[in-house]
Amino acid sequence: MQNSKAAVAWKLRTRTLDLTRPRIMGIVNVTPDSFSDGGEHATTEAAVAWGRKLAADGADIIDVGGESTRPGAADVSLEEELARVIPVVKTLAREGLIVSVDTSKPEVMREAAAAGAEILNDIRGFREAGAPQAAAQSGCGLIVMHMQGTPRTMQKAPSYTDLIGEVTDFLLSQEKVLLAAGADPAAVMFDPGFGFGKNVEQNFELLAATAHFVELGRPFLMALSRKSSLGAVTGVAKAGDRIVSSVAGALIAVERGAQLVRVHDVRETKEAFDVLAAVRAAEVRLKD
Repeated sequence: MQNSKAAVAWKLRTRTLDLTRPRIMGIVNVTPDSFSDGGEHATTEAAVAWGRKLAADGADIIDVGGESTRPGAADVSLEEELARVIPVVKTLAREGLIVSVDTSKPEVMREAAAAGAEILNDIRGFREAGAPQAAAQSGCGLIVMHMQGTPRTMQKAPSYTDLIGEVTDFLLSQEKVLLAAGADPAAVMFDPGFGFGKNVEQNFELLAATAHFVELGRPFLMALSRKSSLGAVTGVAKAGDRIVSSVAGALIAVERGAQLVRVHDVRETKEAFDVLAAVRAAEVRLKD
């Protein structure tokens, strides 16, 4: 699906990413307690090796996180988050990979950019004190995500009067905050926060409304990989077994205009996108 107002490029710290084809962000959790793969890549060496594998599998961006954001997750100290994230960022960025850092702390944002990160991905939407300024000054691509509540409380009876309207208003208002702090409008990307302060029905309403969010004119990310709402509709209880539903969700998102998907299963997603690209090329030939 083509959207007339869809962004075709995204400005990062040292480069611009072409968005005329869907892009894949691979997940590297340098944490002991993430919902899907906690502990698997908790050392610098393991995280770097996993990032390299995801890039080889077809990831355009490697998203490095040092704080679990699963429902009920505990906070991580600044020192611990820096120790987990920065060595991984330095190594992967030095190897030429596009690295994103999943953080809400302004100090981590600054250190990550200095270490070579191109993107800052904030589940709290740059609401922490000092975060808008740190983000703007970094020059990085900035992902603004919507979340009702905090990771510790977000799944305790999330409630909305107008889900799509409220998420949209938040994204646009936080964009204004970032621009007021000096961020480049071309650097801002929106993420509606699938799985963050929404119930199952609300999550799928966000996915169904992808085209609406794309029409806002900013690059758009959908991050639903392996999440519990997929398990709720498929009956697949174990997060690591939700590969088929994750790929299906990613395909639906990009068919509705999303330019980026954040996934655990890069190779499978890349194969699905290759098939989609072949179909889109066939459609062009049939029109000629």
